[in-house]
Amino acid sequence: MERRGIAEAGGAALVSGVLAIGALWLAVGYIDWVLVVGLALGAAIAAAANYRARTGHADTVKTEAPEVTADNFENYTPVKAGDGGTEGLDEEREASDRESE
Repeated sequence: MERRGIAEAGGAALVSGVLAIGALWLAVGYIDWVLVVGLALGAAIAAAANYRARTGHADTVKTEAPEVTADNFENYTPVKAGDGGTEGLDEEREASDRESE
């Protein structure tokens, strides 16, 4: 796993552990360390799985996406109203010319 993934998992474990300690101290008056460690490990595992899912999806999209260059970008760019596109205008002109005849 990369450094960022380790940092995310470690940060999630640290934050959840501190929150569990605070919640247990305020609610019960003592700290159950087994519960705190279990919650921290669960948060770390969930954060690591989330990181792997996000980076794996990004890699998949990167490999499957077509390469858009300066020569073919128009093929992958949808024409929106007001973009100055002329798609469909020729057919409309021909239809209106036929109707006016």
